[in-house]
Formats: sequence, structure tokens, C-alpha cells
Amino acid sequence: MVKRYRRRSRTTGPWTTGQSTELVDPKPRSRWRPGYWLRHPALGVAVGALLVFVLVTCGLRDLHHRNDMVERGERAVGTVREVHGRKWWVSVSFTTRSGEQVNTWINYSPWDEPSVGEEVDVTYDRVDPIESAYLSGDEPGVLFPTLFLAGSAVLALAYAWWLRRNWRRLRGDAESWRNRQPVPRLGERR
Repeated sequence: MVKRYRRRSRTTGPWTTGQSTELVDPKPRSRWRPGYWLRHPALGVAVGALLVFVLVTCGLRDLHHRNDMVERGERAVGTVREVHGRKWWVSVSFTTRSGEQVNTWINYSPWDEPSVGEEVDVTYDRVDPIESAYLSGDEPGVLFPTLFLAGSAVLALAYAWWLRRNWRRLRGDAESWRNRQPVPRLGERR
């Protein structure tokens, strides 16, 4: 004959025999636990795609502006009215081909600072001469659009490679967080 021992539960409940039939984890799984979506790598995909989109948009905008200056750019001789040396801006007045007198601020290169009263060559867009005017030699080139477009491609490829290598670990950390298991802090190395 086997003798059964009765034990009292930790609460002040009645005496029980055997094991409890309650669920081990009474807390439900929640996808909306704070920090779950911040830890999930899908958020990184969205942020990375947004960053690449912004870089490509900036590169295409600069390339479009450069092409407009090549197509519609005209030259004129202007007179320097004022120089702002700290920020490399110069105020220039010039007359367009259509006879319009324009006074505008133009960014200049720091190595060739013009002086007040000096005559300078100005390249401007005939559609918008106030906003799109440059000193000759400082017109927009292909370097910045190329850097934006190539940089966005390199960034996208590097980030896709990194996510492919770390997707399971990052997703596992997010699932552990959702299931209330201890996980390392964000950004902490294991």
C-alpha cells in the first residue's frame, strides 16, 4: 500500500492532493506590448526603405536641377554689392537678357572671395533668376547627384545584407520580449 501525502498550497486554500491543473502562464500573448514593434526587424526595413527613398529623391532632384541649368542657363555680368564672409554668401545685382534687374544672394566658394564692387560672371536660370543664380564655376555639377544615388544603393545593399544575417536573432529577441522572457537591452551585444 502506497501512502499519499497531502500538502497545503501556498495560498490559504484547502488541502490538495496531486498537481495543480492551472495554466503555467496565465498572461496572454500580446502583440501590442510596448517595445515589441520597436524590437522587430520589420520596423528596420521600413525605416531603411524610407532613408533610401529620401536619398534617391534628393539625388534625382539635384540631377534634375543640374539638367535644367544646362538647358536654360544664361550668363550675365553682375556687380558685387555685399559680402558675408562667415557664411560664404555674396549679394550680386545683374541684368537678365530680358532686361529685368535682379538682386540676389549667391553662395560662393571659400577659396575665391569676391570684393565689394567687383564685377563677376553669373550663370542664372531664365525661369527663376533669383533662386537659381550661381557664380561662374560654381554651377551645380554631377558629383552630388552621383554621390546621393550611389550612396543610397550602397546603403540599401549593406543594410539588406546585415538584416539577412541578423533577422532571426532580432525577431527572436522581439518574440522573447512579447512572451515576457528576459532579453538583452536594445543595442547590447551578447
